[in-house]
Amino acid sequence: METQKKNNETPRENDLADARSCQEAIARLQMINAVTAKLTQSFNLEQTLDDILDKVLEVMGTETGAVYLLDEEEQGLTLVAHRNLPDEVVEEKNGLKSARMLSLHEDLQCKLAGPLRSKGKINGLLFIGSRRACPILRQEEDLFNTICNTTGVFVENVHLYQERERQSQVERCVCEVTEEVTSELELDKVLPKVMQIAVRLTKADGGVVALLNEERNVITYPYLHHLPSELADVTVSKGEGLSGEVMTTGRPMVIDNYQTYPRAIPAFARAGLSSVMIVPIVSGERTFGALSILSIKEARGFSDRDIAVLTAIGRQAGIAIENAYLYENMRFYARRITQAQENERRRIARELHDDTIQSLVALSRRLEALAISNGSLSEEAVVQRINKLQEATGNVIKRVRRFSRDLRPSILDNLGLLPALEELTAELGRQSSFQAEFRVVGEERRLSSEVELTLFRIAQEALNNVRKHAQATRVVTTMKLSNGAIKMIIQDNGKGFKLPALTEYPTAAGKLGLTGMHERARLLGGILEINSEPGRGTKVIVSVPI
Repeated sequence: METQKKNNETPRENDLADARSCQEAIARLQMINAVTAKLTQSFNLEQTLDDILDKVLEVMGTETGAVYLLDEEEQGLTLVAHRNLPDEVVEEKNGLKSARMLSLHEDLQCKLAGPLRSKGKINGLLFIGSRRACPILRQEEDLFNTICNTTGVFVENVHLYQERERQSQVERCVCEVTEEVTSELELDKVLPKVMQIAVRLTKADGGVVALLNEERNVITYPYLHHLPSELADVTVSKGEGLSGEVMTTGRPMVIDNYQTYPRAIPAFARAGLSSVMIVPIVSGERTFGALSILSIKEARGFSDRDIAVLTAIGRQAGIAIENAYLYENMRFYARRITQAQENERRRIARELHDDTIQSLVALSRRLEALAISNGSLSEEAVVQRINKLQEATGNVIKRVRRFSRDLRPSILDNLGLLPALEELTAELGRQSSFQAEFRVVGEERRLSSEVELTLFRIAQEALNNVRKHAQATRVVTTMKLSNGAIKMIIQDNGKGFKLPALTEYPTAAGKLGLTGMHERARLLGGILEINSEPGRGTKVIVSVPI
């Protein structure tokens, strides 16, 4: 009968055990749901982890707990949430040491810790414990690990969200830099703003913009942020210092300790520079200088994101400099063009007054004298005077025609570019002591009036330069015509000259004529090249699509 009783009770015990297991499973699910609900309410990492810790302690029946997060930059742990920890554990600044102290603390009779893991990556640590015995804690280890994994996924998602926010901030700041670059065309206004944005974005202590002066082959430091103003007076030779190295290599650099950097500039070392990140200021293939952000007195690390951000800002600064050069170039060009127009007007007025009008006045008086002679002159004398008047009239007509041709040659409109260039070259040979030759390669044909006039003006300017400055004995103008393009080459054997360092911006060096030739070629969608060296003559090449 005892055996039968046991057999009768066993199913009931099994049912009770199953019920308990079911209740425990439901409780676990409710716990996981509660944790998940907390995790989905906010992306405020520390506040959410603080709330999760309270929930875990409540369900697990413990009173002590802590959440540590992994700091990837510092390669350590940071205590972000805690309950009822010993004072010495909370006060310990080193997170790894704090966690170790907690795991070995004698006042805690039971302890349980688990990594906050996501996709095989550990993002932190969750610790719970109690000063009293709690045998149930080990029984809930699976639940605890599930909570740790769920929390780990949340931490990873928050990190991704924060990274995306940082990236968005970077994009906004780059857009801000772009707006500054496009809204200002003066370097003294735009570069300090660009540097301030770079310092703010990377949370640096200060910044420097170094610029390369190619005319003098030196590097200057005109723009400083949170650094002594006397550093703006520092000048070093091209290639020297950290800026010179970056300009030469074209690659970003990070110096952990500027004080021990072998090529450190003494004045900057004395200013207390510690860690420096520097990128070249470039636009296309041209390097204008270098942009640095730095820490003062204390060292700091710079992330790959910081380098990417500063590199993007360096490119924007390069665009700003190029725009400023173009702006200044065009302002100078406009002033000189206005001046040239006024000079031309004065020349025309003087030519008309001093030559044409005076000649016509003289003709008028001689005709008047002839008219009032009242037959006092012999027929032969009258004929001689009339012949002289005709000769004087012919000379006036020739001067007026030459004057008109200089303003705009009629041969260009009537016969086209090639005859006009041939005549221009021949006239240069007649007026000068050197040999002038004109050649045509390809099938001769008319071009559009815009192309013909523009190429004629370029040739006119180039040949005038030969006449005035080259000291040449020979100049050859060659026109090469093909189906899709036209090339004009004007080459002399004169003394040549040293090209401006910034050949794209010759106006800055006072080469107004070169600037005008460049701009005329660009108007046609073409390019103009000038090859010259002292003692080796000059070659001007204009290539224009047609």
